[in-house]
Amino acid sequence: MMRFGQTVAIAVAAALITSACATIPTSGPVIEGPELDSGSTDQVIRVIARPPERGMSPAQIVSGFVQASASFEDDHAIARLYLTPEAAATWRPEFGTTVYDGTPVLSVEGAAEPDVAASSTIELSATEAGRISPDGRYQVSSATRKVNASFTVTTVDGQWRISNPPAGLLLSRADVDRAFRSFNIYFFNPDFTSLVPDPRLFATGGTPAATTLTRALLDGPSEWLAPGVRTAFPDGSSLAIDAVPVSDGIASIDLDPPTRLTDDATRQAMSAQLAWTLRQIPSIRALDINAGGQLLQVPGVATPQPIDAWPLVNPNLMPPDTRAFVIAATGVRAIGDAGSFPVPGAAGDNEPALTAIAVDMEQSRIAGLDNRASVVTMLLSEGAQAVAAEADPGQSRPTFGGDIQPWFVDSDGVVRRLSDDGVATAVPVEGLAPRTTIQSIALSRDGTKAALVTRRGARATLLLAVVTPREAGISLSSPVRVESRLSDFVDVAWSDADRLVTIAAEGAEDREIYEIDLKRSSVRGLGAPTAPILLAAAPGLPILVGTEEGVVVSGSGSNWQVISTGSNPAYPGS
Repeated sequence: MMRFGQTVAIAVAAALITSACATIPTSGPVIEGPELDSGSTDQVIRVIARPPERGMSPAQIVSGFVQASASFEDDHAIARLYLTPEAAATWRPEFGTTVYDGTPVLSVEGAAEPDVAASSTIELSATEAGRISPDGRYQVSSATRKVNASFTVTTVDGQWRISNPPAGLLLSRADVDRAFRSFNIYFFNPDFTSLVPDPRLFATGGTPAATTLTRALLDGPSEWLAPGVRTAFPDGSSLAIDAVPVSDGIASIDLDPPTRLTDDATRQAMSAQLAWTLRQIPSIRALDINAGGQLLQVPGVATPQPIDAWPLVNPNLMPPDTRAFVIAATGVRAIGDAGSFPVPGAAGDNEPALTAIAVDMEQSRIAGLDNRASVVTMLLSEGAQAVAAEADPGQSRPTFGGDIQPWFVDSDGVVRRLSDDGVATAVPVEGLAPRTTIQSIALSRDGTKAALVTRRGARATLLLAVVTPREAGISLSSPVRVESRLSDFVDVAWSDADRLVTIAAEGAEDREIYEIDLKRSSVRGLGAPTAPILLAAAPGLPILVGTEEGVVVSGSGSNWQVISTGSNPAYPGS
């Protein structure tokens, strides 16, 4: 690994396991980076549901049912009181959740007063914000999508009751914020070198979190992420005892007996997935892993196993001596404690002059656009020369993510991957809407996802696609929206394994920096310096922004400090 003197910020060691069959390392020189969000900051507020009152109108019954649905206690017992006995017995709230924004509009058709033969139809309409699948994955809806639900209300003992509740739940965004808690379920990237978070939302007030998370882990990745990740658990794995009790900080996990047949490397990988998934529960400090009632021996860790036993598969792992890089008038420079200095090789000598750079995770290779917008790549070592792509000029800056070869978007909107000898191979993108063009790409550092800035007509949209291995190569599949508020995207980067930062605008406002939490698809404004054009982000390190004024700044809100002259900041893996 190429190093450049003193560090800018503390990071973690980059040594990881090298193949799916390799033993997961348990020792070595490690500098811990920031721990992933434990979820303990989620503000979970118990929803107090109110039962129906005598004399409620059809519209009041429907409104009361929707509000009471946010209480998950006793399998939505209060919400079922708003239903006819037949509907209460057959309603399946576990079929998923439709999330709406604001206050729904109710329109009433039919009888106003209850009698034996009376019925009324209530039409509910609202703006759809997203959907939560039965396995807890949240999917953002398009800004124009609507919720339209029709309720038939009939009389039961002289009181209005709903006879046809919708399958699943219909909840406001505020109800979801109160009633659901976000967690990551952890799987591996295809070569088993890094864990990958699979964000989920789970309702509170039901099954204990340790049991819920372990069941979700054994069930496997969400349908959307499954093509890009792997799990160490054998097909059909389950709990021998369908519960994960926690006592004195130790979670007891009893897997089914066939798990005892797995080899050492598989046991280590299973153990790492369990540890990272369950460490999000603040009360758990260790795991007691069994299979069919017998201790499951896991090489390299104690029994009970500490939840922090597997630091080297941290999805937010960054290399030692992590640097920031910028483009100055004299070439590419690395930023150190004492200032900036030229990187070794042609890039540091400004031969050729580069714009829009990216640096690989090893800090040993750089890619960028030259003065003709051609993509070039070169080693960061003395005497290294640039290799130009044999393809059309690029229109976006390259990105490495966890790859050793840079990706970019060419002038025709085609995603390409550049080989060491300059051959640019097209990467198919499966599932894009017709007439959608890709403007830029940012790969995640675990190598499993790609953030895509796309345009369809006048509107720019930020999508997330899965990096999917194929027999004939690699493709990007199933691009989905990650938010619905922003437009006018200029740049995007990964701040950690489940957060993006972007330069964008909301409505008619000026561009600023936004953080997007992929667990809940929430958007948070961070302010902006004057005229931001490019940014860089990395786990545990400050966001850097390049401006039209030719400086690189760091900060948030209205407090932005110049850290360097130049442009195009980059962190490893950008």
